[in-house]
Amino acid sequence: MEETNHDKILQDENGKMKFDFSNALDVFEPHVLASMYSEYLSDVDFVVEDKEKLICLEYKNANVRNASNPEAFQKKLAEEPFWKRLARKFYGTMFLVWASEKNPSDKPVQYVFLMETNPGMDDALKKKIVAKMPSHLPFAYQKEGEIKRRVIDEFLLVNLDEWKEIYPQYPIDYIE
Repeated sequence: MEETNHDKILQDENGKMKFDFSNALDVFEPHVLASMYSEYLSDVDFVVEDKEKLICLEYKNANVRNASNPEAFQKKLAEEPFWKRLARKFYGTMFLVWASEKNPSDKPVQYVFLMETNPGMDDALKKKIVAKMPSHLPFAYQKEGEIKRRVIDEFLLVNLDEWKEIYPQYPIDYIE
């Protein structure tokens, strides 16, 4: 069955945000496959293939209207288990990307964590996260001769405004 651009307009798991990947070559939602073995696999929300790269996108929003406990999310961000889970999502996703023969031309792989929090998220915490995540992700594999495929080239932590600036071709908007 041929994919239409309408198939590339998706929502977050809470139905609060609309992601328009109409301009992407392909978009893959690994959740159904990952949930088959949820004890072992975690996954990012979307894998977007464009002309230059493969974008593994994980989205979290603690800044939605009527959020039940946005302070709890802020606290969770400072704890190590959260960042280890975020890294596991990447590993599980890449297993599914390779098993599903996505990224056959071995484009650069970018892991983007799009995070919306309450205003005033501590810039020092954001810098700490950006500095810390590479130690949880498989960047060292790029240097190993035995590894023949791209694993990861870049990790980005962005908010919605930064996403819109970096990826204007993939609009994200609140669902009214």
